[in-house]
Amino acid sequence: MHKLLARQLRKAAEGSPDGTVDLARLVAMVDLAYDESDRERRLKDRALDVMQAEVDQLSQRVAEQAEARFNLLMDNVGEAVIVIGARGHIEGFNREAEKIFGYVAAEVMGRNISCLMPSDLAAVHDAFLAGSKKDSNTRVLGQGGRELLGARKGGEIFPVEIAIGEVSTGSHRQFIGVVRDITLRKQAEIELRESESRFRDLAGSASDWFWESDADHRLTFVSDRIGSVLGVKPVAILGHTWFEIGLDDHPERAAAHWNDLRSHASFRDLVFTVGPPDGKDRKVIRLSAIPMFSHDGAFLGYRGVGADITREAAAVERAIQAREQLRDAIDSITDAIAVYDSSEKLVICNQAYADTLDRSHEFLFPGISFEQVLRNGHQRRFFDIGNQDFDEWLVGRINRFRNADGRSFIVKLSGDRWVQSRECPTSGGGVVAVRTDITDLKRREEDLDFLRRRYELILDSAGEGIVGLDHCGRVTFANRMAGEILGRACAEMIGQCFHCLVHPDPLRCEGPCPASASPVVEAYLSGIPGQVSGEVVRDSDGQTIPVDYFVAPIIDKDQPSGAVLVFRDATLRLQFERGQEELQRELSYLVAERTRELQREIDTRARTETALRASRERLKAITDSLFEGVLVLDREGYVSFANPSAKQLLECGDHGTDIEGYPLDILMRVRAPAGDLAFKDAPFHRVIRDNAVFRDDDAAFVTASGKVFSVAYACSPLGEDEDKRSVIVSFRDIEALKKAQRESVQASRLASVGQLAAGIAHEINTPIQYVGDNLRFINDALGKLMLAMSAGRELAAEAVSHPDMEDAVARFEAAFRSAKVPFLLTEVPAAVAESLDGVAQIARIVLSMKEFSHPGTRNKTMADMNRALDSTLTVSRNVWKHAAEVERDFDLSLPPILCYAGELNQVFLNLIVNAAHAVESSGKSLPGRITISTSRHGDDVVISIADSGSGVPEAIRERIFDPFFTTKEVGKGTGQGLAICRDVVMTKHGGSLELADNDGGAAVFIVRLPINGNDEPGVEE
Repeated sequence: MHKLLARQLRKAAEGSPDGTVDLARLVAMVDLAYDESDRERRLKDRALDVMQAEVDQLSQRVAEQAEARFNLLMDNVGEAVIVIGARGHIEGFNREAEKIFGYVAAEVMGRNISCLMPSDLAAVHDAFLAGSKKDSNTRVLGQGGRELLGARKGGEIFPVEIAIGEVSTGSHRQFIGVVRDITLRKQAEIELRESESRFRDLAGSASDWFWESDADHRLTFVSDRIGSVLGVKPVAILGHTWFEIGLDDHPERAAAHWNDLRSHASFRDLVFTVGPPDGKDRKVIRLSAIPMFSHDGAFLGYRGVGADITREAAAVERAIQAREQLRDAIDSITDAIAVYDSSEKLVICNQAYADTLDRSHEFLFPGISFEQVLRNGHQRRFFDIGNQDFDEWLVGRINRFRNADGRSFIVKLSGDRWVQSRECPTSGGGVVAVRTDITDLKRREEDLDFLRRRYELILDSAGEGIVGLDHCGRVTFANRMAGEILGRACAEMIGQCFHCLVHPDPLRCEGPCPASASPVVEAYLSGIPGQVSGEVVRDSDGQTIPVDYFVAPIIDKDQPSGAVLVFRDATLRLQFERGQEELQRELSYLVAERTRELQREIDTRARTETALRASRERLKAITDSLFEGVLVLDREGYVSFANPSAKQLLECGDHGTDIEGYPLDILMRVRAPAGDLAFKDAPFHRVIRDNAVFRDDDAAFVTASGKVFSVAYACSPLGEDEDKRSVIVSFRDIEALKKAQRESVQASRLASVGQLAAGIAHEINTPIQYVGDNLRFINDALGKLMLAMSAGRELAAEAVSHPDMEDAVARFEAAFRSAKVPFLLTEVPAAVAESLDGVAQIARIVLSMKEFSHPGTRNKTMADMNRALDSTLTVSRNVWKHAAEVERDFDLSLPPILCYAGELNQVFLNLIVNAAHAVESSGKSLPGRITISTSRHGDDVVISIADSGSGVPEAIRERIFDPFFTTKEVGKGTGQGLAICRDVVMTKHGGSLELADNDGGAAVFIVRLPINGNDEPGVEE
């Protein structure tokens, strides 16, 4: 009911005494109420019309103000703003958009937005607008903005970042796009990438590497250069500290570096080594770094560089060794030698130099100046400077030192000692001083000077003229009598041609006179001493005097180099006396000359013998202390030297027994497959003949007593001349070493057999059980057969005695049926065959055990590799039977090879066990597969053992053959298996052991063995 009608009904009921409704009154009240309601409605309608007009006016003003503010905002915003209608037409285009796109707003207003895009993006944009949601909320399409391409007025394509929002007003939809030109940002990104690429190229090409660490000092970045230095990939060392990589091997440096790290201090030139101590991959690296801090001062880690200084370290070590070698070298020189630097300070000197200046070793030390050396020597009265002032002598001596030119000079020392000094400049401005003690030589010179003066007195007192001539016939000396005879002063004759001086009709002398000039010239040019008669013209009065000449040619290198000419007046007495005098003079001259030559030879021989004696004593002391035997043999095979160890090893009696001079063949011979080799057939003789070095690490010598012992020996030639060449042989007894190796291999083999014993027992137990069951069955069956046979015999007996056979036949048939003879005849043979198979299998297992565990021999034997692999697979079956199936691919025509069979069995066992473990630990479904194949390639036998495991990681491929390296858990692997395998295959058999990958990425071990062995002695066919 309408509320107005209900209210009027209540009012009409209230006026009635009995509560009934008066309809007339009700109608009147309703009419009145409707009239009032109609007036009120009309008033409200007019009020609403007025309010609507005011609202419309207000809305228009607000819209105009909002549009003005929007236009102002668009023109002043720093980014391009474009307003797009629902159909994609441009409705707003601010000033920044005009700058970016090159259009004036009037040029694009009303045009499709595709005019601002490349043609291939226009369709994509229209689809984007069509698919946007139709709501009144503004949202950004493509969070964070999208990177697109725009097109300028001139057609230039450039990158932009655009964010699009949608605004709906009633049915009117608009899209507002905010566009940013990112051309510069793109160029900056390209330049940044190029800069990063250049930095990485620089880091890759630099000899140093860059690195960073975190606050815990663990590496977070290393450049690729470190891979070529340390031999690992950079990612392999990330997360590790330098202490773990190698710094902990140097405790003192590590402790000092920890102090730097705790204080977050910079450090430079931290040097330590990385790698195995004696390995070829050991590196020396140098690190420098500075700490990194955040903006709030928090420590972030270190950033630095590293360098490989292995070569520099080696160079420093070689320099130290060279310095020590230089010191040893100059100490071995008998002359006194010292080296001074450019500041005139002593760098190094030998013992002889120190002894000549400072026998007490009080003041002569490296770093002392040359002037101080002179002053200290003067204080100790070392120099004999006579009456000269010391300061003047010191200045002159220092000037000579500073102007060193390499020329020799004599220095007199106290105690009548003399030294010959020679100071040579060096390229670095220093001086090398060499001093030789010439005291004995100086004394001999004084003696010779005394003899010279004496002979001059003798010559001047002689009654004959004596003249010395050079090879051209010029006068080199003349005595007083020669001047008197020729009427000339002795001094003026020196240098003149003697023939021109004495000849009555002298020639113009410009060179050696011809032999035909005079008998005198002919005599001394012929080199034959003799007497010649002639005449001389006296210069003082022109008188010609007959004289007799005695010519004594001076021969140098088988050629005449001059002559001594003695002449006198031609009387018999004077001739006789002059002959005696000339003879005496000639004899004196020859004696003096020979004396000097002998003295020089004696000095040279004494020095040589002293040096040889010292060298021989040093060599003998060295060889006497060696454990190895050392022999020196001449080219005929005779022993010229033997040290005590050689005598002991060759059983030559007491160590003092002298075997030098004995032929080697009576002391020992070299054992070879063809027989014992004498010296002429042994490698020693080839070393002398070919001048080459020979080495054998596994040979055998046979002594005179017949003892054979294993040795490792090397021999090299001594001397360059083949006719005088000898050979030095050094050898050592390796019998104990080989015995230890054999025991080690046997122990390893027995240990492996022990580990397999439980599995082998299980393998033997199964056939034994069914052999026992079958044999018991055969026993019971035989008993029943015996009953049947007994009944048959009774039947036969009764059949003979009684014609009626019915009862006997019946009993026989009953026993035959009870014994199930047909069944027994079928099953007993099968049981017997099965038992025989079990027994054969037991025999094979036992035989394989015997072959595998048989001790190795000292000599190689011929062995079948297929049979060896079968035996090894049988012995190791319990290891691989649950993990893998074995596939054999044997070459049945494979020839036997010359080898140590027991040691190769151990190699095959290790490789098969490793293959089984690799399959088990691969995580693949079991059973896997182990494939073993044999083949012949040329002169080699190739054995391949492949598994279906996960293969060997690339990072450890180079280390798997290293001793003590294992990838197994602690207690399950010793790391010796593959190292022993490689030693047996390569060292003892001359073969190879390689690791490869099969098609599935698993491991394949390939063993190559020479069929004829590696030419080692002691082969057993």
